[in-house]
Amino acid sequence: VADARGVGRRAEVTLWAVDEGVLALTGYKTPDPLDLLYQPHGLGMRLASNLVAVAPQIPEGEKGRRNPGGGGGADAADVLRSRFKTTAFFLGSVVTDAQGNAVATAKLPDNLTTFRVMAVAVTEGDRFGSGDAKMLVTRPLVARAALPRFLRPGDEFTAGAVVNRRSGAPTPVTLRAAVTGAELRGDQEIRADLEAGRGSELRFPFRAASTNAGDRGDTAVFRFTATGGSDVDAVEARLPFRPDYHPRAYTASGVLHDTATVELVLPEGTDPDRSRLEVSLGNSVLALVRGAYEQLRVYPWYCTEQVTSAARPLLALYNAGAASGAKLAPPTAKHDLELAVRMLADRQREDGGIGYWGAGQWTSPWLTAYAGGFLLDARASGIAVNDSLLARVAGYLQRSLAQPLPADAPLYRWWDARASLLAERVAAADFLSRMKKPDVAVENQLIAQAAQLRWEDRARLAEIVARRGATRTGAELLSSEWSVVQIEGRRAVLPDAARDTMFYFESTVRPAARLLLATLAVAPTHPLVGPLVENVVQQGRATRWWNTQDWAMAVEALAAFERKQHAGPAAAVRLRSGNRVVYQSAAGGATADSSFSLAGLVSSAPGGAVALRLTLDRPGAAAGAPVSYYYVTAREVPRKRPVRPDDHGIQVERWYERYDSRTPTTSVAEGELVRVRLRITIPADREFLVVDDALPAGLEAVDLSLRTAAPLPGPGAGSSWRSSGEDEGERDEDADVRWGYGIWDSGWWSPFDYRELRDDRVVYFATQLWKGTYTATYVARATTPGVFVRPPTHAEEMYNPAVFGRSDGGIFTVTKKPK
Repeated sequence: VADARGVGRRAEVTLWAVDEGVLALTGYKTPDPLDLLYQPHGLGMRLASNLVAVAPQIPEGEKGRRNPGGGGGADAADVLRSRFKTTAFFLGSVVTDAQGNAVATAKLPDNLTTFRVMAVAVTEGDRFGSGDAKMLVTRPLVARAALPRFLRPGDEFTAGAVVNRRSGAPTPVTLRAAVTGAELRGDQEIRADLEAGRGSELRFPFRAASTNAGDRGDTAVFRFTATGGSDVDAVEARLPFRPDYHPRAYTASGVLHDTATVELVLPEGTDPDRSRLEVSLGNSVLALVRGAYEQLRVYPWYCTEQVTSAARPLLALYNAGAASGAKLAPPTAKHDLELAVRMLADRQREDGGIGYWGAGQWTSPWLTAYAGGFLLDARASGIAVNDSLLARVAGYLQRSLAQPLPADAPLYRWWDARASLLAERVAAADFLSRMKKPDVAVENQLIAQAAQLRWEDRARLAEIVARRGATRTGAELLSSEWSVVQIEGRRAVLPDAARDTMFYFESTVRPAARLLLATLAVAPTHPLVGPLVENVVQQGRATRWWNTQDWAMAVEALAAFERKQHAGPAAAVRLRSGNRVVYQSAAGGATADSSFSLAGLVSSAPGGAVALRLTLDRPGAAAGAPVSYYYVTAREVPRKRPVRPDDHGIQVERWYERYDSRTPTTSVAEGELVRVRLRITIPADREFLVVDDALPAGLEAVDLSLRTAAPLPGPGAGSSWRSSGEDEGERDEDADVRWGYGIWDSGWWSPFDYRELRDDRVVYFATQLWKGTYTATYVARATTPGVFVRPPTHAEEMYNPAVFGRSDGGIFTVTKKPK
């Protein structure tokens, strides 16, 4: 395949093959790879569109003037194809003999396609060469699944497979369907006659099960078997179930000394039978870390901050399991951590910073240092991290300390505050210190400016100087903070000055977590360590939900505490609802996890809400036994699919229009385009706002960015902030500032910095939105006939999720294409 031009020399060859059919696709964005990171078992994602064309047959020997591969006559069990990959294989190092020959073996996936095989060869003398070849894999009879990319409970649709005969000869064929996780609502077999030179798409009626997810599983499996004479082909496809509502989880955590009570209030309409109670108990703070991992594993948006925050608890579990030998992390932990590292590496900009959404997006020293800190921890844990990646991060942060930050960044509104600029410098100095490239001069400058630092940055600076052995200086920095922390019961209470959340990544947990980290570094036996752990662990008493920063900083601080404590055997922990014992862990176990239905555990609360009241105790625990830790999660499932709009600080509207006439509609024919309109109205300024528009399974978003001219108004065309109620002659003083946000989309200004097309949703994000009304528009194509669930569009502030809103919901119908 490759000629290294080095006869009689050994060479190292890199060989890989890709599905040329997938490479030829245009206008479709690959699903975010973090869907795999947070669904570690995989859900059979398909990269090719399900708009399957019934193409003419290719007579044998004509495609590339090669004879067809494959064979026929086998039983269906012998030919079932279910393993599909866009990259067939990658062999990073194949060493040849002295004559330049080598034999490499790789297992091909089940794709029937033309693979492109590529190789690069390099000799010890730096001679090199490359080459490529094509390899056709096919069968006399071919069945290709033609299905939606995902399903929602209750979807009804007709879909099946496209059957082709390689020779193009007319022939009768039979297609048989089988499915689990969904219902086949008709005959299991369809017989048809293939026309000469053409294939045929054969369809069956299906209905996606609407029962409890625990009964149906999280995936529907479709299997189609085609037979024609002595030839047979069988294909299996897996479709993930997506919820018909925006999932919500309610959590409480804490330290258990003797007894504790937990009360969670779930919203009106919660279905106790389908909602779940998840419990993690143990004598280690890893109980909370495991709960945090489960909470962040399914986080839906995956910006750089959230990728980093979600990977932190997984890394903590991975490290703890490696140290103890216990199975604390999921079996895919190393793969998932490697994927998170690759995601961050792909987002590194030319200047070395890590972009918020990608390499072309904004960044900051704080964000880059946050991601870089995880990369350092991952490398220390044995995860492969490119040294040049870290070197470029260090270079970016060194330059940020030597020169002013750019004034045109979307964060400059926060940088108007001196304390925020100093926070950026502290973060950069922290990473460089951990990288063993400390900037001592900057550290000393920051020590001199300690009075101007925010509470958490002063604690972080103490940790930095302790790292270089200056624990006395670190103690002096912390003394003013230690002196004002009060102890209430067993819990440390921070003063109001510590709750300065005027930073772009808001967090109420981060100040206490930073103080705990610094105290462990400077004075690990300080009497405040225990109360601070209680402060960081306890959740559920605050009125606001935790965001990703809260979770990640709690995990980082508790993981540091875990490394320093030596817990003894765990006491048994009993969980009760009234007089009913719901669960009891065994004595001596390190960590215990369990899950239950909420049926019989909840009671009515004012306003139609549902209350969950639980009691935890430690029966028979000996005096002086190590404390226990608990983490309780209630995952809400509504009784009925939400269809009414809801406004908690964000008003969301969505409607569909015919592409040609702009007439509102909820029904189009298969293959037609539909314009999706979103309108967001906010009564006050919002920061880090995300709009998540869930697609009906019968629609696929169309990527218009590859077109030379866009036929639609851009996402910001209807924005009202330009007038904002002022008189026509009055100048908006913030106008120049506001134009610094958003992006230009096809010639129109959009207030949304980022848009992402996924299989099951379209996501819009804005760093800053001012009071007013904003619009977003995208185009989707109807792909599969049926009646599909149309979940509400959800919008929220990512770092203040108590501020949210949703549109109405319903159904969307795709009719069969007229003949």
